[in-house]
Amino acid sequence: MKHFSHYPLQKHNTFGFSVQCADFYQYEQKEELQQLYQQGVFNGKWLPIGGGSNLLLLNDLDYAVVHSQINFIRSEKETDESVWVRVGSGVIWDDFVQWSVENQLGGIENLSFIPGTVGASPVQNIGAYGVEAKDVIREVEVYDTKDNRFYSMDAASCRFEYRGSIFKELKHLIVVSVVYELATKNYSLKLEYGNVREVVQAKGDESLSTVRNAIIEIRKSKLPLPEEIGSAGSFFKNPVVDAQLFQSIFEKYPSMPYYSLEDGYKIPAAWLISQCGWKGRSIDAAGVYEKQPLILVNRGGATGADILFLMHQIQLSVKDKFNILLSPEVCLVE
Repeated sequence: MKHFSHYPLQKHNTFGFSVQCADFYQYEQKEELQQLYQQGVFNGKWLPIGGGSNLLLLNDLDYAVVHSQINFIRSEKETDESVWVRVGSGVIWDDFVQWSVENQLGGIENLSFIPGTVGASPVQNIGAYGVEAKDVIREVEVYDTKDNRFYSMDAASCRFEYRGSIFKELKHLIVVSVVYELATKNYSLKLEYGNVREVVQAKGDESLSTVRNAIIEIRKSKLPLPEEIGSAGSFFKNPVVDAQLFQSIFEKYPSMPYYSLEDGYKIPAAWLISQCGWKGRSIDAAGVYEKQPLILVNRGGATGADILFLMHQIQLSVKDKFNILLSPEVCLVE
């Protein structure tokens, strides 16, 4: 395990903010978490960090940050049509997706090119293009920083929801590994969302690798690369509204895109933000990405407070125009 004091976090948050933490602990084995427990690290305030791709760091952190580098991928059991794969929390998510495609295992190819680490996948229930992590997660191994013990939770216990899970409530739990069930045969490709089918068909065949390449191509065309423009990916959740509110908006905007759900209607936050005139706009160094208004960006020198102010202004605009309060997908960290 490595320990650093007054550690800069610029490379550990994809917005690229120049902030630091009081202590930074980097562990490679899950048992090292018990050492941190013995040292009293978990007695006060602390923050687990993966790739930092879903964080809005608002200022320097006067407490400890713990960072997983538990790095392994191993098959645990096979059925007639699938394999259960356990993956360490420190594995880069897209490396795991690439591994699955190279090994002809289906289920997560639509989640290609999502930044971050495996440990964040159950916490956020990451999702894209019709697939969510909960579709394939079967078990999550956690470390309880209160009771100093490891245990496993099945998928039902994780209480997965849209971009969320029980881990957002039980913040004393640290994800150490995740078990995914991936298809070895008879997997069905999901091509219905966005222009995925169009891009896949243009490439000439429908395979796991073709879908992965198509998703990467689409994401690159819409999203900024963190090394070029600081961002945290999709900043807002797509809101779900009831039938009454949906109908009142749809009457005014009959071309509005939407998805029908059992409990209401999901409206793309990007469309709402565009309708309020925010696409491509900036307030000082904090801006709305011109290719995808769901992305808030650091145009150079922005702080967490700058992005937070922009977030509030967008929320006020959407609330005033559509009576919808956008909720951030990104975690705000003070």
